[in-house]
Amino acid sequence: MRRLLLSLLGLTLVLLLADVAGAPLGPLRGAGAAVLGPVERLVAPGEDRVDALARENLRLEEQVRRLEEQRRVASQADDLPVAGLTTTTARVVALGRAGASGPERVTVDVGRRDGIRTDNAVIAPGGLVGRVTRVGRWSADVEVVGSPRAGVGVRTGAKGVIGTLTGSDPTTSHDADELVVTQLGRDEVGVGDEVVTLGSPGGRPYPPGVTVGTVTDVERPPGALTDTARVDPAVDLTSLDVVAVVTARAEPPS
Repeated sequence: MRRLLLSLLGLTLVLLLADVAGAPLGPLRGAGAAVLGPVERLVAPGEDRVDALARENLRLEEQVRRLEEQRRVASQADDLPVAGLTTTTARVVALGRAGASGPERVTVDVGRRDGIRTDNAVIAPGGLVGRVTRVGRWSADVEVVGSPRAGVGVRTGAKGVIGTLTGSDPTTSHDADELVVTQLGRDEVGVGDEVVTLGSPGGRPYPPGVTVGTVTDVERPPGALTDTARVDPAVDLTSLDVVAVVTARAEPPS
């Protein structure tokens, strides 16, 4: 390579001297082009090579981005409280109509092709999201806990006091993002008690023991036979990402 560079330098000097002396340069320039052309292509990559390298760089960046996204999703999936349940992991891809307390419906990226059916429960890392109400081939709509049509049987506190959880109660003052549990036994629950699902026959729509939220206040109206509790939901519906759709309860080992 060193000898080649020295030869090229010599040829360049000859061309310069000939130009200064006024000698005809046509033949010399032709010879120089014949020699220098391949060398230029060897030393400096052509435009096609540069474009190919740029495309390869973009492909590698996209692959890294996909791997990082897969790692993040897998990490969130590990936090899903799905012990004893058969589930399908999904991503929230859209929010439906929003009410006073937030979205009343979300859409996930799994559907009939993934074995999803109506009345399958949906769980996030914090706890219960809601239940599937409509299933397409590639996606499904989920009615979230707290929507006007959603009522969930729950147990509250260490005693497992049974009540009904709703998104609102006309007789109870509460913040827009709070849930309400009604028909509670008098003086049986307190602030800080955990609220979990009571469970449905066959586990549909709701399996038992899934966290719904935490009691923040208990109202004991004078003369009433039952108490009403305000509940801070376990799941922030506005930041949902990775969820699990419960397709079946795991069979107990034989």
